[in-house]
Amino acid sequence: MKRHEMWRAQYRMRRYMEHLTEDELQQRAKDVFLNQLVLTNEAKIGLPPINAKSQYWMIQLTHVLEEFMIRYGPYPAGFTNGFMKDLSIPRPDVPLASLAAKAVKSREITQGTYIVKYGKAQYLKQAFENGKIRIAPAASYSDPSLNPAIRDEELQLTIQPPPTEFRMEIIDPNTGEKKGVIKPVGNKITTSSQTNYYVYCLSHLFTPRLFLDFDHANACLLITNPQKFIDRIVKEFEQVATGFIPMAKPVRYIDPLNTRLGDIEIFFCKHFRYAYQKEFRIAWLPHEPCQKLDYICLTLGSLEDVCELITL
Repeated sequence: MKRHEMWRAQYRMRRYMEHLTEDELQQRAKDVFLNQLVLTNEAKIGLPPINAKSQYWMIQLTHVLEEFMIRYGPYPAGFTNGFMKDLSIPRPDVPLASLAAKAVKSREITQGTYIVKYGKAQYLKQAFENGKIRIAPAASYSDPSLNPAIRDEELQLTIQPPPTEFRMEIIDPNTGEKKGVIKPVGNKITTSSQTNYYVYCLSHLFTPRLFLDFDHANACLLITNPQKFIDRIVKEFEQVATGFIPMAKPVRYIDPLNTRLGDIEIFFCKHFRYAYQKEFRIAWLPHEPCQKLDYICLTLGSLEDVCELITL
């Protein structure tokens, strides 16, 4: 049996997308497809090398295609209404693409030894020379004016498990005993943070695509000593604001159809549509719940000892 045939057979044994509406299925197709794209070091649209990570997305795409097949018939049935036309595919023909590809290709660095901050040169130059950094409240990322690669509801995350695999039990608050099972209304369950918090977003990837995705960034800070950078930013934050717990680690991306509610860490989990960004974040959680937070500006001093400023 060919691999795609095996993956299709596996999906039919557990048809976990059956409950999705047409719009939801189309959105999932977009999310999966975009996670397979790369902008190569030759400034061309391509696919990543075949490995365990890329195979995951091949399996997800095959499952999506099989759900379309079940609903609408053989490909291209279900795709003919043009819903894929509004994909935000990185454009290799813009000048920034070739500049970004050249910058990445000219540096040999080992993944896992660095983190990256993408942005506009005018701001990152100030960060590099003087350590001027702005820390944003997590709630600010829901601003509709932000581009799709950045905009997200950081204070809540919704999962949509198959109704046949989800159950809700009534628990007696006094005894802790189970009192029965109730049928959930709808098929979406949202977990929300009880508080706003501060977050500084970076990436584990130094790749041409992210220059284009992050508001057409024309610069980045390639942070080659991540721990020293994190220690410095955390120390300076403590001088400016008190009552916060700092945390720093990679974001974990969850598949909303295949994740249990108890597995979500709201401050460090995101929908898997953003998985290609490989985000690393520094977060500051307030000791007491707080909804209203203003931007905080830090001055760390020169960052030349921990990073390189790359401008395109």
